[in-house]
Amino acid sequence: MKTYRVVQWSTGTVGRRSLQAVIDHPELDLVGLYAHGEKKIGKDAGELVDRPATGVTASNDVDALIGLAPDCVIYEPNVLDFELACRFLDAGINVVTTGDFVTGSHRRTERDALEAACRRGRTTFLGTGSEPGFINVLAGFLTGSCRRVHSVRLIETFDATTYPVPQAWRAMGFGRPIGTRSEPIDSGPSALGLGYFETLDLVAGMMALELEATEGYVEHAAATRDIDLGWMRFPEGTVAGQRRVYRGLAHGRVVVELETCWTMSRDALDPQWGEPERFRIEIEGEPRVEATLNFTMPRTSGLSQEPDATSMLTVLTAMAAVHAVPFVCDADPGVMRPSDLPIYGARHCVV
Repeated sequence: MKTYRVVQWSTGTVGRRSLQAVIDHPELDLVGLYAHGEKKIGKDAGELVDRPATGVTASNDVDALIGLAPDCVIYEPNVLDFELACRFLDAGINVVTTGDFVTGSHRRTERDALEAACRRGRTTFLGTGSEPGFINVLAGFLTGSCRRVHSVRLIETFDATTYPVPQAWRAMGFGRPIGTRSEPIDSGPSALGLGYFETLDLVAGMMALELEATEGYVEHAAATRDIDLGWMRFPEGTVAGQRRVYRGLAHGRVVVELETCWTMSRDALDPQWGEPERFRIEIEGEPRVEATLNFTMPRTSGLSQEPDATSMLTVLTAMAAVHAVPFVCDADPGVMRPSDLPIYGARHCVV
């Protein structure tokens, strides 16, 4: 079996799951680990994620980790540093990231820089994840069952109360006083969350369709009382729920639509959106396709140490990156889309 030398970058919410998977995976050989925080530096990677000792210790020495010359870095930062990603690629290191990048259609300058670094280093860059990423590819794949397609719609509803990433939620406007109930979503090159706009191009590209334009808006739900989740507070009257809608237009109408609904309370929001937690794919075509996806706790005892179903979504995000490593390492140089990957399953993961 061919193995691939991997550096795991970060041990946060998603990085921790990736690190566990890399340690467990017979196709991957962990050779380095980047970690934030002095308490983690020097500790064995296995100790940090409830795994046996690996002999690999956490470091924050970027030059030393690049000097290990791994085949790939699984790069999972809070904010994607494109200059650092280009350093990896220039050094001959392939990059798989769950950062805010899917196609590069809304980050042309950064995409051009990544492409140039891939050419110089003979390397490949992939931005992926759960959604944006895996779920969008599935929606595009399902259009392959249709003779004609009128529109593709993907809806994500998510109870975020057990997803403790306050820095990300604050960046999106959660916890702020309610201003306007609805407002446009910034799609400029410096905006956060551009990966969601890029999912529209991803799905359209799988249908050989070039979008004429993209647009988005966000609706805010206000906390009707003070909400304290322990890891973040939402005073009464502040944003504690968001419904974000992203639309891709072609032929003068909406062809691809992504809707995300994230809430911080089940009973204290105005409005109180009540849709069940799930991913929903609706393709209006011939035939019409409807698919509902739920990622939940396994029923087999001892199969998982994750605490709840929300954690399963972070596993999904991590595995979209981990499973892609062999294919990225063996691909031609350049920036890949998730839809460029071959069809694959959970290789060497049956227990």
